[in-house]
Amino acid sequence: MHIEQCKKYIFSHLHGQLTVQEIAEALHLNANYLSGLFKKHEDQTILQYILAEKVKLAQNMLVYSNYTYGEIANYLGFSSQSHLGTHFKKITQMTLGEYRSRYQSEVFVEDLSK
Repeated sequence: MHIEQCKKYIFSHLHGQLTVQEIAEALHLNANYLSGLFKKHEDQTILQYILAEKVKLAQNMLVYSNYTYGEIANYLGFSSQSHLGTHFKKITQMTLGEYRSRYQSEVFVEDLSK
């Protein structure tokens, strides 16, 4: 139950900077307890999970929007486009530009030109 609550909190706050302490306080739990529980059940840390979820959202934004890389980074709470790009490449093995270029919907691109 705590893990699902944690994930829901993360999902609803993906657009900003998140800390384990903030999440734990919102769930009225000890941060160390929550971290250990999450790692045990999810086989990754809370911060790894947050980064992975932010990268998934960035992937979606790259494909289905015309936001700049900087705007996406800012929206997701990264300190810079470069910071997002570093984490994005670690997870996807592609740069932001490579990903957008490869997967952006042709329909979306056509709609933008109208």
